[in-house]
Amino acid sequence: MQKKIKPTNRYESNNFLKREKDLFYSLSDKNPNQIKTKDFKNALLKSGLKSNDNRLYDLFRKLDSSENEIYFKDFIKIISSSELLVEKALRGELALPDFSDFSKSVDEMYDDVIKNKSGELASYIPPLAKVDPNQFGISIVTIDGQIYQRGDCKVDFSLQSMCKPFNYCLALEKFGLELVHKHVGQEPSGRQFNDLTLLTRSLEGKSNKKLTRIPFNPMINAGAIMTAGLINSEDTYEKRLNFIKEQYGKLIGWSANGKFESKFPRFNKDVAREENFTGYNNLAIGYLLMATGNLPGKKNKLKKDKNTSKNEFDFYIEPTVTDALKLYFSVCSLEMTATEVAMAAATLANNGVCPVTQSRVFNQKTVRDCLPILQSSGMYDASGAFFQEVGLPAKSGVGGGVFFVVPQLMGICIFSPRLDEQGNSVRGIEMAKRITSKYLVHIFDGAMTNADRVDPRIPISKWRANSCGEAIWAASIGDIRTLERLASEQKDLGIGNSDMRTPLHLAAAEGQLEVVQFLLEQGVKLVPDRWGGYGYFDAKNNNHKKILKVLDKLNIKFLKPKHLVEEPNGETDEVAKYDDELMVSELLFAAAGNDITRIRQLIAKGIPVHAGNFDSRTALHLAAAEGNLETVKLLINYKHPINVRDRWNSTPSDEAKREKRLAVYNFLKTLKPKNKS
Repeated sequence: MQKKIKPTNRYESNNFLKREKDLFYSLSDKNPNQIKTKDFKNALLKSGLKSNDNRLYDLFRKLDSSENEIYFKDFIKIISSSELLVEKALRGELALPDFSDFSKSVDEMYDDVIKNKSGELASYIPPLAKVDPNQFGISIVTIDGQIYQRGDCKVDFSLQSMCKPFNYCLALEKFGLELVHKHVGQEPSGRQFNDLTLLTRSLEGKSNKKLTRIPFNPMINAGAIMTAGLINSEDTYEKRLNFIKEQYGKLIGWSANGKFESKFPRFNKDVAREENFTGYNNLAIGYLLMATGNLPGKKNKLKKDKNTSKNEFDFYIEPTVTDALKLYFSVCSLEMTATEVAMAAATLANNGVCPVTQSRVFNQKTVRDCLPILQSSGMYDASGAFFQEVGLPAKSGVGGGVFFVVPQLMGICIFSPRLDEQGNSVRGIEMAKRITSKYLVHIFDGAMTNADRVDPRIPISKWRANSCGEAIWAASIGDIRTLERLASEQKDLGIGNSDMRTPLHLAAAEGQLEVVQFLLEQGVKLVPDRWGGYGYFDAKNNNHKKILKVLDKLNIKFLKPKHLVEEPNGETDEVAKYDDELMVSELLFAAAGNDITRIRQLIAKGIPVHAGNFDSRTALHLAAAEGNLETVKLLINYKHPINVRDRWNSTPSDEAKREKRLAVYNFLKTLKPKNKS
């Protein structure tokens, strides 16, 4: 008989709990054995997650019933229902790791763009001409369910043409790409959204070629009416509309038992009726599509004229046309908020899986087939210029909404009803341009080569570390090939780290003559570091005579750096060694920037707070030099030793004194007697 193995107690398994302990420790303050409930809540909310997120509902319910302090065993139980999501949030590994910084940047854009009052309301649909033209809201939802909201983001507005890509996806789900595109094309039209022109296409037959006329693509009205006609064409209008509303509900995170704030899509009957009354062009398109023989639906013509009058007959209205138009007008008249539409866009960005419910709405191929059409045709006859400048799949509607998809990152929706000549939201377009000019989200943004633009997928401190870290490390070890590659990528080889130490400084310090020569040939300028020192003195201090000869030829007067060492023979604490140099550099940038959140995230990843870089500089050195007392106290609480010494034998206290950071200096001085005892 096989002996039963007793399950290991999770709380006693050190290996299993290493990651959880790091997470717990990152939330602690002075007492490493407990965390404050409010700090745990705030850390999750600050990451961009919401307390009504379906995935976190049980966790927040447990937190609400917890005491003010939480011990480790309780922490394990609390996070058990959503442990991986909590881990990503606390370690800064969500889609937007620096959510607070990102939010501040978008806030600044919003405050600027709101001043733009150009454009006109959509007057050809009477209800849309009556909306408040000053409304302006933006919502951003990431593939991890982080949510940014500002302004009128919870105001219902008419979807109008924003429904077109989702209807197209529904048709693709049922029929597949080949069949759908027998009815509608894939080509940009370069025409206005309501143009009556159709695409003439040649079809190869067995014996001869046949010509067919179909709409250019699913994003213009003709294509959208055709797509609407494809959706459950055999069912009644009511069943078809309810089916579409249910699918839209899944896209936006609605569920009957869910806790998320999305509501079931709302149908505005008045808007639909007005579209029917005034949509003569769409009526014409409907009959034009019928004339091609491609509009799907039942075609039951009257067999007998029941009118007995000699001069009259029963005038026949083809139900296939009216059914397609009625459904199209109805779906255009659905109303949602900017947050709900952003969630739908995030579902597309997430390959068809809704971020907050984790339910698959569309399969991956459907999304892949839809996004190129959005990219080429989503903004009507402005699509080419828009994609060149903004570079994101997007769709607008005359109701004032416009959404953008950043694949594998986020969905964005902006609501502002004033439109430009192409029928696109004026403020929406301006916000899109500002976001892509600030962040590396354009589809054709390659490797980061411009230090002025930020990749939102990585934390700011890591982005800064990336911008200089690889070059500095390569320079310090003499890796010419890496530097050549970076130069070919147009990376700036003169950017310094958190101490303004550049690749040239490190190459000189480590005696890398070929690197020094290469950097000078690349036009890299000699610049002073934090202490006013140049690479010349790094070479001189380490007796690298050949490098000194090269630098002497530049005919530059090099000023001597000003380092301060109060107690040259004083107590010295050990600097921790950590294999990931980039993470160490990131920690130092975070300390220099007083980025408490990122420091905690790095602690949650397991990095020692006193890890040192190639100059033996630690986070406490940088926090002290910049006068970041809050960060200094945090590091001390995490047991960062105070007598660590850098390459020049300076302690954090020396740095604070040299930079005249008196508050930090006095605080560190009060700790020294305790430290020695």
